Amino acid sequence: MKDLRFQIALVGLNRERAYAQYKASTTYTFAISDGPARTHADVIFPDETFELIEGKGKSAKTAAKLALERLLVGGCDPFEDQIFIQISYRQAEFFSKYGNFLQRFPSV
Repeated sequence: MKDLRFQIALVGLNRERAYAQYKASTTYTFAISDGPARTHADVIFPDETFELIEGKGKSAKTAAKLALERLLVGGCDPFEDQIFIQISYRQAEFFSKYGNFLQRFPSV
């Protein structure tokens, strides 16, 4: 993976319960900084993906940070675009098995 020029820090975790037609989810919010410039990104796990990762003994927090890093290294400018990443079930299965997103797998 190329060098990441941004600093990334977890600043929030929000677990939402299922309500009416809305599914449960977990959202990790990360602060992204490049010198004095700061912004944030959200990585969202529908409940079934969060449970799959954690149930296999892996860290959803680690998966969230790796997915964000992969997007940033791929050229996304967090100061130009607002970042919301939703981890799909297929991506969660892959992470649960390999512990990363670096194998031959579609973009996160």
